[in-house]
Amino acid sequence: MGDFSKFKPICVELLKTPSLEKLAKLKLLIIETENESIKQLQEYILFPLFIIISNEEFRNEKTFCAACNCIQEVCRKSTLKVYKIFSDFLLQFLLVVHSVNRTESKILQSEEVKLESIESLLALLRSASSEVVLELLSETSRLQLGHLVFTLLKVAANEEMKELRVSALDTLMELSCIPTTDLGSSLAGFFPGICTHMLKTINGSIKQSHFLTKRAVEVFSSWIRIILNNSRFQNAGKSDTEWLQRTRTNLHLVFEKMMKNSDMHWKVKLGITSLVAEVLEDCSVTLEPSLPLLIKKLVQFTADECLEVQEAAKKRITILSHSQTNFNSAVRQNLYDIVTCLPRIVTQGITHDQLVVLQELQGHLTLLGPRLEQSLIFSGLRQRLFKGLLISATLEPTKVTESDEPFSFQYLRENRVVSLFAACCFTIGRHGNLSDTSDYLLDVVRQKDSFDKESVYVMNLVLKGANVDPPVFTTVIKEYSTCLTHLSAGSKTDIIVGHLMLLVIGELAVRMGNDFSPLLITALKPVLEKAGNPEFCEAGIRSLQRMAKALQLSTVSQLLEENADYYAPQLSYQLQNIVRYPRAIDLLRALLMLSDIRMDYWLERMVQHALKGLDKNHSLRALPYVQVFELYSKAALKAKPAGPACAKPLSKGEAVSVEEVAQRIAEYKANIKLTETCFETENEVDAEEAEEIREFEVEQLKEEVISPPPQVNIVADILDRCTKILPQCIEEQLYAALMKTICLSVEVLSSHEDVFLPKVHKLWEPLKNQLLGTSHLKQKQALEVFLSLVRCCPDFIRHRAVREVIPKLVAFLQNQANASRGRSSRAHIASQAYKLQKLALSAMATVVEFLDPPVLEVVGIIQAISLYLSNKQVSELQNLAKENLIAIAKYHSGSVWLTLHSMIARRTFTRPGFPPIEVGTTDENSEYNSNAEELTKQLYPLI
Repeated sequence: MGDFSKFKPICVELLKTPSLEKLAKLKLLIIETENESIKQLQEYILFPLFIIISNEEFRNEKTFCAACNCIQEVCRKSTLKVYKIFSDFLLQFLLVVHSVNRTESKILQSEEVKLESIESLLALLRSASSEVVLELLSETSRLQLGHLVFTLLKVAANEEMKELRVSALDTLMELSCIPTTDLGSSLAGFFPGICTHMLKTINGSIKQSHFLTKRAVEVFSSWIRIILNNSRFQNAGKSDTEWLQRTRTNLHLVFEKMMKNSDMHWKVKLGITSLVAEVLEDCSVTLEPSLPLLIKKLVQFTADECLEVQEAAKKRITILSHSQTNFNSAVRQNLYDIVTCLPRIVTQGITHDQLVVLQELQGHLTLLGPRLEQSLIFSGLRQRLFKGLLISATLEPTKVTESDEPFSFQYLRENRVVSLFAACCFTIGRHGNLSDTSDYLLDVVRQKDSFDKESVYVMNLVLKGANVDPPVFTTVIKEYSTCLTHLSAGSKTDIIVGHLMLLVIGELAVRMGNDFSPLLITALKPVLEKAGNPEFCEAGIRSLQRMAKALQLSTVSQLLEENADYYAPQLSYQLQNIVRYPRAIDLLRALLMLSDIRMDYWLERMVQHALKGLDKNHSLRALPYVQVFELYSKAALKAKPAGPACAKPLSKGEAVSVEEVAQRIAEYKANIKLTETCFETENEVDAEEAEEIREFEVEQLKEEVISPPPQVNIVADILDRCTKILPQCIEEQLYAALMKTICLSVEVLSSHEDVFLPKVHKLWEPLKNQLLGTSHLKQKQALEVFLSLVRCCPDFIRHRAVREVIPKLVAFLQNQANASRGRSSRAHIASQAYKLQKLALSAMATVVEFLDPPVLEVVGIIQAISLYLSNKQVSELQNLAKENLIAIAKYHSGSVWLTLHSMIARRTFTRPGFPPIEVGTTDENSEYNSNAEELTKQLYPLI
């Protein structure tokens, strides 16, 4: 009763003379009074307020707003239980917001008044009791409900004030959140108008507040889920079904116009993302025709420029992929369209379009999640999907020689596109049926399809995304191990396929761990063979390293030693029939390179067999035998003990230590003393004793001759056979193997002069003929052997080299200097003539150092080198020329000085007591001047 006495005076005064002061006092009393008292006095307080807002004589803008504030406070503290009060206030506020009487005063048409009216409507809805709400939603109040809805929609769509429009949207949201089961049925009749006005609001002006647009999207989403919820139409009658058909057709058009809006703010896109996800969850049946469009838009947001939108879309897709909602048909429809256009878009090579289509593919695959395999069964979707992936992953031999991989993508040029393509394959591996997928990709390889290398590449990515599946992994490893044995190093496609298969085998071995052990008998030998082939070597070694890691072994050598039983018996048989099994050479080469296994017995037996076979067979079948010789020579060089080699001559200007000089003098004196002793002995002893001494010396000599180890004799036989084959060798591969073998043999035999020098004598003539031939490739390989001889036996070949080889090399360098002058194209640098020129130029210092040719020959060499000091030569050749002249200057300083000073700018040298000397050229712009000046300052700084 005390609270009533507080309100009675102010309420009576408001009825007599309303004013802002009295309304403010009433609002203060309402705020200070307890909620329970307000509930009891609700009708008493609201009556004068209703009179004020409804009587045109009393109300003005400020008074109306103050009365609305009081009404809102009452609604916050109490619950409206009388529908008549709720209805009267509702109607009055709606008339203020949207008056139908055009003659009414414009006083209450301001945006502030409308805002307070909308806020009051929102307060009324929030304070209405369940009975009042049910009455509002009943058939008898349908006109009033429609008036409310469309008034709010018009305000939200047409007004200019942001706060007013947002308040109207909040009121619509409150109306859609009324907790009653019949809400959807009650609001369904207003849905066409809702769609029209919401579309107008969402696709409003670009200057429109993004907060307002996002709020409109949220309201629209709520109304859709209330009216078109799946549960409402589970047992729908004919009329409801017909209404649904009409409504979802029109709604689909609304969705299309909404999704085409390209000026969305990123916060609005977040709202669209939520709308799509919520509609997919609650309306997947009723809005089935629109699901493909909504899903496509959601997936497109995963590639949006804004990171927040990307993350939100990906999160929604992940949640939907684990939900029980059935939208597989819509996703499958989109997926079919995507994989159909995938090859066309990818092959066009436009990076942006590739990113978009691959992002859509990835999103749809993720959305299907564990249900992916069910969708791939339909309409040949699996074949279409993988065909598109294989075309997109088209590989070609790499055009960059420095690349680590032998292949590159023909269409996928950007790293982010490749990463997205890989993510699609990972998703297929994670969610698809791995057995069916691997069978399809293996069939492509078995049929020798044009996409066999792409099939292996896609298989690798799919398996990376999949969980460990031992049966499938075992099938793939066995299939690829079998295929490896049929690949040829002469085919670029086979090289790419081999690299990829070796990569797959290694990766699967690591993932299988100890389960890989039974597969060693299948995989080890093919992988080891490829590791010994130069074209597959790097990939093969990586695969072996992964296999060792899978079996918890520290090195590849340990893997090979512990599992020699898997390849040793077959290898022994194949090595005895090397012509029939030429790939045994690759296996043996890999063993020599990667293991510490002692293979002397194998190698010696194999070489003896090869020596006999080479004597019987024509040179066209000599390649396997020569490869055997090469391997044996390499192994012999690897096992060669450190020992004396043929010493190079003591060249001019070479620094010799005091100890070495003393040792040479002592040896000289010992030889003289030995000679004098021999002469004295010969004069004293008789002829019989002299004969005994000679026999003893012969025996000593024989013992010394028999000293070389067995492998040296075998290598000598190898060098002898190679020397015989060399003149008649035409095939490039055989010629390269011969030259490698000869070079290795020379290194092995260099420590045994008695065996080595006779072989060099036989080798010289065919080697010289190759050096003086016309094939630059063969000349280059022969020059490498010649340089090896120069280092190993300079004294033995000096005379013939100076007379027969050096003049030809000098003439070649002089001719090529003119040919390469001013040419720096990639084609020229890649030519065999340029490579031979570079090798010959870099070899000149070695020739001068070891052979110590006569001065005239040295001058010719220096002059030929000086031609490459021209600034019009390739920079690489200029640097080689400078390096060689610096090296030669250690032994022939005067000749280098004279040559360089003939190229620099003219100058005069004067010395006391000597006439002046003029040197240099009168051509101040000489192309040789800069390099010659640089070398002169470096070599002769004091002159």
